[in-house]
This record gives sequence, structure tokens and C-alpha cells, in this order.
Amino acid sequence: MALEIKLQLKQMQKLVMTTELRNAIKLLTLSRLELQQLVQQKLLENPFLEEVNDETEDELDEQDTSLAGENQKEDPVSVSKKEEEIDFRKKAEEINWEDFTQAYQDNYETNLSSDYQDKSPQYENILASKVTLSEYLTNQLRLVWSSKEEFEAGCFLIGNLDENGYLATPLSELIEQHHLDSSVVYKAHELLKNLEPEGIGSQNLQECLLAQVKHQGITDPLITKIISNHLPELELSNFKAVADKCNVAEKEVLEALKFIKTLDPKPARNFGGDEIKYIIPDIFVVKVDDKYVVYLNDDGFNNFRINPFYREFLHKKNSDNNATKTYLEQKFRSALWLLKTMRHRQQTIYKVSVSIVNRQKEFFDHGISHLKPMVLREIAKDISLHECTVSRVTSNKYMHTPQGLFELKFFFTSGLTGTEGSRYSCITVKNMIKEIITKENKEKPFSDKRIVQILEGQNLKLARRTIAKYREDLGILPSARRKELV
Repeated sequence: MALEIKLQLKQMQKLVMTTELRNAIKLLTLSRLELQQLVQQKLLENPFLEEVNDETEDELDEQDTSLAGENQKEDPVSVSKKEEEIDFRKKAEEINWEDFTQAYQDNYETNLSSDYQDKSPQYENILASKVTLSEYLTNQLRLVWSSKEEFEAGCFLIGNLDENGYLATPLSELIEQHHLDSSVVYKAHELLKNLEPEGIGSQNLQECLLAQVKHQGITDPLITKIISNHLPELELSNFKAVADKCNVAEKEVLEALKFIKTLDPKPARNFGGDEIKYIIPDIFVVKVDDKYVVYLNDDGFNNFRINPFYREFLHKKNSDNNATKTYLEQKFRSALWLLKTMRHRQQTIYKVSVSIVNRQKEFFDHGISHLKPMVLREIAKDISLHECTVSRVTSNKYMHTPQGLFELKFFFTSGLTGTEGSRYSCITVKNMIKEIITKENKEKPFSDKRIVQILEGQNLKLARRTIAKYREDLGILPSARRKELV
């Protein structure tokens, strides 16, 4: 069969992801803050969208009045207004402006305090930018340096600190890599270690703790010896071995340990943290009688609409400027799409929230121990939506409940089956493990194997490695490192 090139017509059906559909999906995943920013941007870009408030209503009434009489002759009302304006000008010339100004000033001073306090910004509520570790150390270094070279070397070392306040690279390597004067660098390093916070600029944990001991003027040789040589044994709570190597009683080691615990192994922990982010709930769950009622937080989303002036202008049939009309039609469709999509977004969030509340009533009544395992598929089937849609809705959306503030994704957890057929969510199991460890004897903490046995007594059988995994997720140390001696 010979090869040939030819044209062929063919009909086929396929799903196409339109631009509007992509934007609608993106809108569904936005957080409340991101959506507010998008709305404000659209209000600036699209003349058909406008915020609705009392002033807007008054302006619209005036516009309607002017539009209604734009083709009519001047009526008696407008003539009388002109006469009033002329009369006002005559009276203005007769006013004693000196007395008027003084009266205005007195009235201003009388009402200043109350009006100013009501309308002025509350500066206590304004977040100040945090001082970085680099800025904090550099400002101190300016007060103690003895030569320009030392200051520059100190700033160089500050730039090489990690998030915990340690030198990320040993001094010897820094000197070799950057061809620095070793004597100047070591002097600058000593200056750095004497700055606040104590222990900053150290190369390892021992150096950090010893710097703090020196800074506080502690001269106990046992503390210095333990920090210098026996930190690994302390980590394993092997106090007897430390006492034998130091030729002291175990009681003295425990006394030294009490002081060592007051030292900070991460001197830069108070710097570089993320700013506090305040969360505004998207959904409120309120208990009314014996039922839980879901309310959407529509604040900021229901106070804008289509501008009637531009809509009326668009519908005029005598518009000769086709380019203007095309532009307005495009903006009009964009405004309608935004209003429709936001309405659909709020309806979808409401449906998902109601379904979650109906399934988690015991959690809202009794707390985390009664959280049921739940997956996206169950909610999607309940409200006849796709799992992907439910997943997008639950992203970055927060629900305020009688038990606290939770992201919607919090309610979706895998489940474990108990010995009697009961289902437990992973979060509930972790909470059970946490409670067991909280109530244990600190001198004889429970091992993972013992926790398995305790949970079996509560009709929940788990493997020891599962207990270890959940314990690590909770940030709880193994039993050997949780042991405390009194």
C-alpha cells in the first residue's frame, strides 16, 4: 500500500479544560485571605464590580435621579436650588469669619480626644518587624571591636551562623577557604562568643554550653568536666557511669545535671521564627438546642455587585463606539462569572461543612477522643461531588467549633479497627498514646511494648513499631530518654 498525504474530516467528543474552568478550580482552592486579595484586585480592574455600602446607595440614588431627567428641561426644583445657592453666597459674605474660626477651633479641641481615639489606628495592634539575629549581633559587635579588621571578620562569622546559632563551617576551614588572617579571625570569634545570646557562634554543643558556664561565672569543675567529656552518657541517662568516671557520688552528678539543664543548647532559637499568622474562620459551627448549625463567614464577600450605571450604559442600543461596547461586554461577562463562581464556592463549602458536622457530632460533643476516621470519598458520595472537588474545598479552609479552630483537612484521617470492631482515627490513637505517657511514672516510664499492652486492655491491638512511629510523630522521646530521677 502506497503512502500518501490527504485531508480527512472526523467528528469526535472530548473534555476540554477551558480557561474559565481552570480559574473556577483555582478559586475553589484559595484561602480566605487570598480570595479577599483577588476580589480587591478585580474591584480595581473591572468597572462593573463595585462595593456596596451606605454611601454607594446614596450615590446610586443620585445617579438614577440624574439619568431619569437627563432629557428633560430644567424643572422648577433646579431653579429654586440655584436661587438658594445665590442666597447662600450673599449670606456667606456677612459671616464674621474670625468668630467662626475660633468656634470651630474650640469645638475641635473639645471633641478631639473621643473622635481621635475612635477613628485613629491602634498602634498597639500593628506588628513591628522582628530584629534578625544578624542585626542583633552586628549592633553589639560595633560596641566592642578594636580594629576594622576584627569588625569585618566578626561580620563574616555572623554571616556563617546556622539557624541554631552555631558556626556552620569550622573556623579552620573558613580561614583556609577564604585565605583569612587566622589571628584576626580567632580574636573576632572570641568577641562573638561574648555577645548575647550566650553561647552564640560556638562550633559544637560542648563549646556552646561551656561558653554559657563561663559567661555566668560558674567555677564548679564537675560541671565543666561533665560538659567537656560526658555528654553522651548524660543523653542515655547513664548517671552511674558518669559518677564513676568523675570519681564522685551519683548524687553530685544529678546536682550538676540540674544546672546543665538550665543552659540553652540552641542560643539562636528566639530569632528567625515565623511571624504569627492570624486565622479568620471560613465556617462557624454553633450548637443550637441539641443540633449543630453551620454558618458561613460571608464577611467581605457579599458586599459587591454589578454597577447599574455601566450595565444601563451597556444595554443602550444607540452606542456607536464598537470598541467601547466590546470592552464593556468583556468586563460584564467577567464580573458575572466572578459573582457566579464565588456563590458556587460558598455553596460547596457549606455542603462539605454540613456533611462533616453530621458525621462528627460526637467529636463536637466530647472532643478528640471521639473523632471518627473519615475519608474524602465518604463526603464526596454524601454530597454528590468528586473527591478532587472535596479535596480542593478542604484546603486552607478553617472551621470554628466548640472544640476549637480546625482546618477542614483535620477531620480526614485513616482508621484503625479495634478488637471489638470499633473504628479509631489515627489522631485519636495518638491522643491515647499521649495520655498514657503523660500519666506514667517519670522514674519508670512505659516502654513501647508496655504501651501496646495498655492499649490492648482498651480493645485496641497495635504493633510495637506502630506505637514507636506515632510516638515519634508526637515528638516524644523513647522511655530510656524520658526517665527522670528525683
